[in-house]
Amino acid sequence: MAHSTPNAVPAARRGLSTSNPAQRLRPGTPTREWELWLTGPNTLLTMPDLATALLAAVEHNALTADLDDDSPLHPVSYALVLHYGYAWRREGAARSDAGIAVPALCWTARCSVCGDLVEDEFIPHYDSVESATADAVGSRGWAEQPDSRLVCERDDPEHEEACADARTEDGPQPDEDQLALL
Repeated sequence: MAHSTPNAVPAARRGLSTSNPAQRLRPGTPTREWELWLTGPNTLLTMPDLATALLAAVEHNALTADLDDDSPLHPVSYALVLHYGYAWRREGAARSDAGIAVPALCWTARCSVCGDLVEDEFIPHYDSVESATADAVGSRGWAEQPDSRLVCERDDPEHEEACADARTEDGPQPDEDQLALL
């Protein structure tokens, strides 16, 4: 059974998080311990436990964010975990040993000819350009050109030409003061 709530009202005003039970909104079923409320289609899904509900909410919210194309006509849909019909709130503060994710710049190797990335089951990421290059050249058989561009091991005319150019540029360069051999 779906319950309707005003979707245009900000969450703080909906009463989802108030501590006063008389003012709390109950979008779910009072007799079900765990539910997932999908706000866009206003649908309630029964969940077997808190962990399953949290994982389902994360997956739904990530998918919704991925599908968002910034269109003003794009429907807004969130997944909220409900406990006996109310929005679930964790008791107490976050764990003291919980880490905080910090964005970091990482590097991977890309072929300068075809644009392919170094990859096996996944695309490896490194802390530095040097580490990414060392893995591509040392472990995967890629070639590094004198200007630091990388060429993968693909066997076709474009890649062969790029590797030949790199070998030619690596050779000794004639000195302007040196006499040419006849």
